[in-house]
Amino acid sequence: MQRSTQHPRRRAWLRRLIVIAVLAAAVGALLSQTVFAQTSYIITDGDRVTVHRSYSSDPYEVLTEAGIELEEEDTYETGYADGMNQITVRRMQMVTVINRGAQSVIGTYGETTGSLLARMGITPGTGDTLSCSSETQTYDGMTIELVHTETRIEEEDTTVPYPVNYYEDPDLEPDAEIVLVAGQNGLTHVKSEVTYRNGKEVSRVIVQETVQTKPVTQLVIRGVDRTIMEQPADPEPAEQAAPAASSGTASGSSSSGSSSSGGSRYDGSAETDGNVIMTSSGESYTYVDVMTCSATAYTCEGYVGHTYSGTLARVGAIAVDPTVIPLGTKMYVVSNDGQYVYGYCVAEDIGGGIKGNKIDLYFDTYAECWDFGVRMCTVYILG
Repeated sequence: MQRSTQHPRRRAWLRRLIVIAVLAAAVGALLSQTVFAQTSYIITDGDRVTVHRSYSSDPYEVLTEAGIELEEEDTYETGYADGMNQITVRRMQMVTVINRGAQSVIGTYGETTGSLLARMGITPGTGDTLSCSSETQTYDGMTIELVHTETRIEEEDTTVPYPVNYYEDPDLEPDAEIVLVAGQNGLTHVKSEVTYRNGKEVSRVIVQETVQTKPVTQLVIRGVDRTIMEQPADPEPAEQAAPAASSGTASGSSSSGSSSSGGSRYDGSAETDGNVIMTSSGESYTYVDVMTCSATAYTCEGYVGHTYSGTLARVGAIAVDPTVIPLGTKMYVVSNDGQYVYGYCVAEDIGGGIKGNKIDLYFDTYAECWDFGVRMCTVYILG
């Protein structure tokens, strides 16, 4: 019987091959476990924090797996802290910046207001005010406004418009006007405290005014739409002489029996003694001159009229030619026919048709004006 045998060297080689195979299998198993192990990630997206486990090492794939979408301008940062992988999403923020009135929109991934302004080359200075603290964190849709406020003293000369006073003249055509005194504007030096916000004036306070030239009031006479009564032509000079300046009586009677002063029929008397007029009511007036004038009558019945002097048209305020009888002259008027003692009156008005030795007496009614008509009168100039 034949007996087989193996060579000792061949048996040693086989044992080595088996050991290598076992080691390869062990290494393969270890490598397999390493490749297929999951990694934990902490994902921060604004206020939202997510923990996600993934087999991927690509941050974008990890974000996609976690359901976090990135817009075109968005980005992310990675890091490692506290033994954990970190992914921080940076969303694009659109911030409106209004710099001293000029507006612009800028993108940022989040920073302080001060950092954003510095990046834009904007440095707040004296008089500037920020709408928020420079340490405030930006956010999408945020508006940052930088306002510049400045207050300064300004001086200028300003024109003061002249006022216009109108006086009615019954002898002018309706709507006709005559400028008696031309108006002139005044001039005032004004010092003001002016506040500007972003270059625009927001307040002005006058701190001092100095009048350089006072305005001159313009005086205008104008016609009015009123009924002008036709009156008889001027009579021939004094059919009946007035009382003498030295002595005599101006008297008359009437069925109307009105008051003893101004513009009505008078049933009393006015006596002169030297240069003094004494009325039946006990009043006395001293006169310095006497003249004879043609007198007409006018009224403002139904409306309020004003004289050239600016006073109310009324009984006792009469119209004169100021070149003959100066405005403001006090008088005592008596009709030469003895029918009227108009009495005490003052020259306050003028009229286009009142020229020379003419006067226009005011009465309360049209009826009185018709009754008076045109009469020669003695005018006592009072002292």
